[in-house]
Formats: sequence, structure tokens, C-alpha cells
Amino acid sequence: MNVFRLIFLFLALSVVNQNLSAQKPIWDHYYSENVETVQVYPVNDPLGDPFLILGDMNSKLILSFDLFGEEYMQIEYTLIHCDADWIPSDLLPNEYLQGYTEAFIDDYQYSINTKQAYIHYRETFPNTDMEIIKSGNYILKAYPEDKPDLPLFVKRIMVIDPKVTIGGKVNRTSDPSIRKSHQEVDFQVNISNLKSMFPSRELRIFLRQNSRWDNMKKDLQPLQISNGVMDFNLDKENVFEGLNTFRYFDFTSQKYNSEYVDRIDVSGEIDKIYLLPDYIRRNQEYIDNPDFHGVFYIESKDWGNSRVEAEYSDVYFSLFYDVPLLDGNVYVVGELSNWNITPYNKMTYNYQKKAYETTLYLKQGYYSYMYAFLPSDQKVADAAFFEGSHYETQNYYYVLVYFRSPGTTYDQLVGVQVFRDYSL
Repeated sequence: MNVFRLIFLFLALSVVNQNLSAQKPIWDHYYSENVETVQVYPVNDPLGDPFLILGDMNSKLILSFDLFGEEYMQIEYTLIHCDADWIPSDLLPNEYLQGYTEAFIDDYQYSINTKQAYIHYRETFPNTDMEIIKSGNYILKAYPEDKPDLPLFVKRIMVIDPKVTIGGKVNRTSDPSIRKSHQEVDFQVNISNLKSMFPSRELRIFLRQNSRWDNMKKDLQPLQISNGVMDFNLDKENVFEGLNTFRYFDFTSQKYNSEYVDRIDVSGEIDKIYLLPDYIRRNQEYIDNPDFHGVFYIESKDWGNSRVEAEYSDVYFSLFYDVPLLDGNVYVVGELSNWNITPYNKMTYNYQKKAYETTLYLKQGYYSYMYAFLPSDQKVADAAFFEGSHYETQNYYYVLVYFRSPGTTYDQLVGVQVFRDYSL
């Protein structure tokens, strides 16, 4: 286990309990060194977003994760309603949940013939035990039975009550100075069905790039509101660096070297996967490679049941860089790090190899990622520093529309639109 991860887990457990009581945003986190590969996705779509449609009986999510070891643990989960900023709302659990406010995860399987023993847990929700009756942002918290103050992990999900329609497209930015490197998301939100008297005060409009939360554009103001349509054909506020396609690697098999794998060592107690060394892509021409947009997909080609037969391995990352950066730190980012910047995914500089290095403990599958630099005085990681930025990059953009109805104290999520089509 990475020593930085152990330190981070201890600090993070304190942080999540402080956040729940001190009204601070809650991010995806693992709080136990024995939990790994937590995923929440729509039924039959393991690469899909953790979105639910309120009141749609066919809209279901699957929660899956692994608990290391061979000793079964009874695990419960609950949902915490949050405002648009992911701060717990004032609603009581029985105001947004119907049925039980806590439920057990009863579907589990033991790993089969793996060096790393684990128990794979799985739950489909909402279900007859727990139903969601209000839209908005939610934190899914899992914890040992009767120990809600000792969470194993928390994950963000979103429940949509579609009351607005959103249209738009992704363009090259109109600013000539950044036209080759940036993208502009122009869109319109039709709020006619909301009957909002003061839309500028009652609605909050956010714009997210891929699954990142740290660089999200918040509280966008419309250019104009006319005939119930909010126009966000802006020039600066809706502009993002296009960045680059995500790097990726495939270690679905440990019997042969798949794409971007240099060598595999299965001789020890823990298997080791050495990836081919990476190089910076800044100032290079754009290449349209296959792209998982930062997410991962669990699969073992060596065995039939990937859920319980896929193996865990130490995966070694390295990024050549001539000199260490003294005014910040370097990180591997993507779903493999919960899109967070933490000591767990921080890289260290190897002076002999002139490269940044780190090791992550991962389950067999396909993974995508980027390298990012976080200056000491900043809060948003700079992926373009290593990866470059191109207007051609095929990013996913999410428009999120929140509505606080007069007389209420919580934010409804009344619209989500994902833009994948480009006019570049």
C-alpha cells in the first residue's frame, strides 16, 4: 500500500466528517485502505454517467466496489442530499427518501484464484428498500453496519427532474489569440415550463468538461433572456482549454503485453505492470487517438468473470522531464484517482532517470489518464502544461441547470445536457 495513500486516508476520513458537519463541499473519496475500484454507473452502461431520472422506474444505477481481504463485512449505504455546490442541504433524509433511509448491500462474491483476495460488492438502486423523491445532487455513502461516522467511501450521483430543454454546440472560440487551443460551448436553456419570476436569482447554470469538477464554470450569466429562453452565447465565461486526448493503457491480460505496457512481472506476491515511459505532448501536433475521456473499464481477458477473477497489480507510471519543477507538484489524474488531487496520485522526481514516477494499485482493465501540474499557489491543476491544448479535441461538455423554487430551501436539478457534437 502506498504510504502517501495511508496518510491521505487518515486525513480524508477526518475531512469528510468535518465537511458533513461544517457545511463544506464533499468530493469522491475512499476512506479505507481496503476499498478499491468504486464505480457507480447506469445499468448496462459501465462507462455511463451516474445520473438518475426522477420518477423513471427504468432509471437505475449500479454501485460496485471491492473490499480487500477474505473476511465478510456487512455494509450499509445511505444518500445525502446536497445543494448545487455539493454542500449537504437542510433537507432531512425522510424528505428526499421514501422507504428506508439506510439499506444493506446484500449482493457480494468472493474473488477467485487472485493473489489479492477481495470481496466484490454490488447493489442496484433505487429499489424497494430506498426510493428517491427529490432531484438534485446526492452523496452516496457506504459504511460498516451501524457505523455511519466511519465511511468506507463517498461517491457523487445526480438525480434529474427534466423541466428545461437545452440546446447548443461546441465551437472554436471567437478569440483569435486562443483559437487554436480553446473551445467555446454556446447553448440556450428553455425555462418556459419553470414559470420562474426571477430566473437570474432562482437558477444556477454550471458547465463541466468531461468528468472534472475542479475547473467547472459556475453561475454562468446569460447574454439575454427572451421568450423564456436563456441565451449563453458568451465569449469568455464558457471557454475551456481543449487539452488533448487522454492517454490510455490496456492490462486486461497479464499473459502478454497489451497496448502501452512495457513489461509484466507476475513472479512476486503482487503483480507488477510497467507502462511504457511517457513524454510531454505540449507543442506537438494533435493526433486523434481513441479516447475514454478519463474513465476506466474493468475487464480480464484471462478469465471469464472479471468482477471476481480480475487481478490487482502495482502499475508503474513514468513521465520524462529534464528537471524537477520546484514551484508545484505533478499528478496522474482521471477516474483512477477519483478526479482528485491528493498525495495518493502525486508523482515524485527520479533524478537518475530524469522522470516523474508513481505507482497505483489497480484492477485489471482499460484505463485512461492525463498528467497535470498543480502550481503551489493554485487550486486548479494544469493538464495543458504536459498534455498541450488543441481545439480539435473531442471533449464531453455537461450543462447542469439547478433551480431553487420560491419558498424552498434546496436546489432541484432540472436539466442536464451533454454535448458531444462539434462544429469546429
